[in-house]
Amino acid sequence: MKDLAPAETVTEVEATVFAEPWEARAFAIAVTLSGGKRFSWDEFRERLIAEIAQADAAHEGRAGTDANPGQYYECWLAALEQVLCAKSLLGAEEIDRRADAIAASPPAPTKAQSRGPIKIA
Repeated sequence: MKDLAPAETVTEVEATVFAEPWEARAFAIAVTLSGGKRFSWDEFRERLIAEIAQADAAHEGRAGTDANPGQYYECWLAALEQVLCAKSLLGAEEIDRRADAIAASPPAPTKAQSRGPIKIA
């Protein structure tokens, strides 16, 4: 996936694919908050690059293993959590509390049927 600037529209982004719904939500939250001037895109991008470098370094020592396909959005989520805390938009405890509440009571299933990865094109 190319580096997405928040000013770009969905039609300007080549088919972005999410393997899980939470990945699409994390993506949308970061783009929306950056577009709303809660933090700069560069601040988020720098944190994301650092998270990816850390994940790559951790993976480097494991010969013969494939990278975790969901690792990119795990890094995305970690970078988002860091910038939310750094900007005092949410604290770590509040993020954990909200995540626990969602996990304990997931949203009701919708009528939409998923036939594979979520694609934004």
